[in-house]
Amino acid sequence: MKTLFFEVLNTLVRLTHFETESARLIRDELNIRISLDELASQFRKEWEDRYNMLISKGVYRSLRQLARETMISLLRKYSLSLSPAELDYFGNAISSLIVETSELYPDVIEAINALSQMSISMYILTNLDNDVAKKILLRNNLLRHFKGVVSSDLTKVGKPAIKIFQAALNRAGVPPSDALIVSGLVEDVIGAKFLDLKVVFVRRVDVQLPVKPFYEINTLTQLPEIISKLT
Repeated sequence: MKTLFFEVLNTLVRLTHFETESARLIRDELNIRISLDELASQFRKEWEDRYNMLISKGVYRSLRQLARETMISLLRKYSLSLSPAELDYFGNAISSLIVETSELYPDVIEAINALSQMSISMYILTNLDNDVAKKILLRNNLLRHFKGVVSSDLTKVGKPAIKIFQAALNRAGVPPSDALIVSGLVEDVIGAKFLDLKVVFVRRVDVQLPVKPFYEINTLTQLPEIISKLT
């Protein structure tokens, strides 16, 4: 096994209080008179509905565009609308909150350090915007371990579309047989199957998998042992 492709979300980091902080930003900036919990719940639903719709259709949106569209649909409930400049502001601010609310899972440092000793090339493969992914890695002192970031805003297509996986393989210069996807997202398990790419699914959250991954692990510290068996 020559190359590992890591997702960021639900794999290396979780987002702590992202919806609450986004709701706080919206409420304070727009003076919406509603409880923070209720607004956070509404924001979460609009965000997830939009993201899941894009995933199911294989349609690409940058994170900032997803934030803009979430804002438009959320504010419709309050008969509010924003100018393009205001939507840009919230798109950037909400993207920044993804970085600020990211928190490393406790098993990441040990696992990445161990893998770094094994002379394996490691890349990031993510639906996050390139700059957001890099800022999360920088914030958590991980960027130096990865040879590059393959992101949906650069490939103009998101997981589970085949094109983003092909772009990752091209970037690393390896065939599918020499690569392994490490992810806690269902999108990777689905998309990788089309190219016969092996996926190690990291069960960070309780989700139903429509197809069986190559491996399933509960902690990233199991990964070096799996890699050593494959090489």
